Amino acid sequence: MPSNREYTTLDGSRILELIRPELDGSRKLSLARATIEPGASTLRHRHGEAEEVYFVLSGEGTLEIGGAIERVGPGDARLIPPGVEHRATAIGSEPLVILCACSPPYEHEDTEITEAVRA
Repeated sequence: MPSNREYTTLDGSRILELIRPELDGSRKLSLARATIEPGASTLRHRHGEAEEVYFVLSGEGTLEIGGAIERVGPGDARLIPPGVEHRATAIGSEPLVILCACSPPYEHEDTEITEAVRA
């Protein structure tokens, strides 16, 4: 993992890691704030091992989880089971900001991009 707590994940979201095992001593969990700019989407992807919980802090967006798409806003939480394809899109005029909890902790190696990478 990057040593800097701020980076861009393989799916294209801007991340600020808040809790990380090798930095903070957690055993089975990572916690990060993801920011998706207005009009942008993450790449559709899945994680082989990690399950995630997305909790929307601010902004408006859609979450596509396992092919189902629903609108989300502040206070909405969704579980993303391991192996399930997902993508987040910011649809408002403000960035979509999501708190992401991953167990086991997020690793690039556990991320499989399932759509063509945009140029």
